[in-house]
Amino acid sequence: MNDPKSYDGLSSFVFMLGVYAGVVPFAGKLLGWEPDGPKRLLVFPLRLPSPAWWIVSVLAILVAFGLLCWIDTAKKRRFPG
Repeated sequence: MNDPKSYDGLSSFVFMLGVYAGVVPFAGKLLGWEPDGPKRLLVFPLRLPSPAWWIVSVLAILVAFGLLCWIDTAKKRRFPG
């Protein structure tokens, strides 16, 4: 990746996946909301039974956070200025 914008694009993609797979299921369960259309595939934890959906959602948030930290570190290492 020769451009810092590519790191920014990758981090925004990871952030959006983390939001859809981790945060949206919590809001969906609290508000009784079910996504429709292609977004339903991104909100996989809503289709899981009760104890498993929140574990998968928390794991998605943690993985997204870890990836965002890793991408930010790689960007700072590649472009130190």
